[in-house]
Amino acid sequence: MSILERALAGRNLIGRRRVTMAIDVLLACMAEYLTLVVLFRYDRLEFILPLVAGAGIAGTLALYAVQAHRQTWSRVSLNDLMALAIASAIVSPIVSILAWIFVNGTTAPRVLIGTFVMLLCAWSAPRLLIRLYFESKSRPVRTGKDETVLLYGSGRRAENFIRYNNESGTYRIAGLLHENPGLEGRKIRGVAALGRLDQLDMVLDKLLDHGIKPQRLIVTEDRERPDELSIALDAAARNGLRLARLSSVLSLVERGSSDVVRDVSIDEILHREQVVLNDNRVPDTIRNRVVLVTGAGGSIGSELVRQIAGHHPARIVLVEQSEFNLYQIDMEMSVRFPGVERVRALCDVRDLPALRRVFKRERPDIVLHAAALKHVPMLEDQPAQAILTNVLGTFNVASLARDFDVDVFTLISTDKAVNPTNVMGTTKRWAEIICQAFDADRANSRRRTRFACVRFGNVLDSAGSVVPLFRQQIAAGGPLTITHPDITRYFMTIPEACELILTATAATRDTLQSASQVFVLDMGAPVRIMDLAVRMVQLHGLRPHHDIAISITGLRPGEKLYEELAHTEEALVPAPFAKASLAKARACDVATLTDAFGLLLAAVEAGQDEAMIVRLQQLVPEFVRGPVAVPGLAAA
Repeated sequence: MSILERALAGRNLIGRRRVTMAIDVLLACMAEYLTLVVLFRYDRLEFILPLVAGAGIAGTLALYAVQAHRQTWSRVSLNDLMALAIASAIVSPIVSILAWIFVNGTTAPRVLIGTFVMLLCAWSAPRLLIRLYFESKSRPVRTGKDETVLLYGSGRRAENFIRYNNESGTYRIAGLLHENPGLEGRKIRGVAALGRLDQLDMVLDKLLDHGIKPQRLIVTEDRERPDELSIALDAAARNGLRLARLSSVLSLVERGSSDVVRDVSIDEILHREQVVLNDNRVPDTIRNRVVLVTGAGGSIGSELVRQIAGHHPARIVLVEQSEFNLYQIDMEMSVRFPGVERVRALCDVRDLPALRRVFKRERPDIVLHAAALKHVPMLEDQPAQAILTNVLGTFNVASLARDFDVDVFTLISTDKAVNPTNVMGTTKRWAEIICQAFDADRANSRRRTRFACVRFGNVLDSAGSVVPLFRQQIAAGGPLTITHPDITRYFMTIPEACELILTATAATRDTLQSASQVFVLDMGAPVRIMDLAVRMVQLHGLRPHHDIAISITGLRPGEKLYEELAHTEEALVPAPFAKASLAKARACDVATLTDAFGLLLAAVEAGQDEAMIVRLQQLVPEFVRGPVAVPGLAAA
């Protein structure tokens, strides 16, 4: 816009405000005249004119004081009306004083009240009428394809959503459920309060009598009782409704946002407290540093990349052996964090020469090793692949981190490394031992690199985990397959896991002095997989064991009935940050590790599966191939 155009726009704005002020002053004079002539029967101009003039002058000053000339009449709000009430309260005493001077003291109190009421009506009524007119003109035309929903909640967020929906016309709101007895038989912005949540069956029957069939129940409050979402889910699923909830307040005010309503996620139903660390050492550790992430395109690796990008690193090196996964995370970073420098490295952690070239070129300060194979039954059949990626790959990356004087190397491990009953868990325990041996050998080798291991349970919705599997099985009509009715697992979310990894990395760099320790997250109580399956079916608005079958298939090779986060001989001590402990795990020296590692690789090269198992047990003697069940429980 040119300077001339801006000047003309400014003049037009000033002109509109002057016209608005003139109209308001004229309305003030008219309101005062009607007050005196109609209400109080004044008939002498020498009494009327001073009061009308006083109302006009005082009204001008009061309106300017409350910025009434800046109001947009077509969008007048409650705050605008409050400002007009303040202006009326300023003018009416002045006019009543003039009435006491020019007429007599007996009429002054009546003039005070009458002037206030008439001024407020005169200024408010035109604004409200104009807003009603524009809202009626802009009301959306419904196409007949709108989704019918019920709301649960009667607070401010419910009211804001109804207002938003009245403007957008996205949903047909059949009514709202509430826990407020004072709302019985009443409405909120035209939406009727139909009853309590425990009356949902009766409410739906009444709606069906009128030909109304909701598809979703939307929870409007952002903070509910711990069990409230579960109760709402049970009620919704019993009646064939999907459970949803409102997104952030920001989404509610962003007109046209497609994320105003979202499905309830499974982690919101599991009744586990979300772990939020917010350690201020993390930004200082990452800022202006080169961070290398292996497995950067995986579930954990990609979230690590996102969180790292938010802490302003000098550069992120994305190491990934899957071309498609690397392409995906690179494209996402280019859109979400265009200002963060990144380097793509299509490289397998098994390939030591290729890895060395990446380290030599990028010179990372921090290495986060997330690359791993993790599918338990598949790796039971192919132990060599698990060893080559999880053991050799870790040895390669850790060795290079030490050779190139990386500040901190952090290994992402798993609870399956504790008392392992499968090849995958055993190879991850080997990876831990590699890091522990290197860390303990820092003084002898005169290396500066610190090594940390982060051990946690299952990550919700990660690639290859049970949640996406259940989702696919539900989409196919079932059945959901569970290996044992009593099988349990620890769960955490992907963001939680990555925040723990970054916090452990920062703590290792800044405060941790002793070696050979493993970070273990406080993950709360384990979750029955059967309960998880039932909840996922309900989240799709279906009835478990009725609409979707759940079948028991029996424990798979190498599968535990329950997982452990620490070995019985691992002493747990507090970690240097909340919600975590340090497991003082058994370690070995570098010489012992090197000898055992050479024998293990020789068995791999010979293709001898049984020999591989024996060699794996050399450093992990507690490895006993499963499945393992709890005494007293029969396997299915």
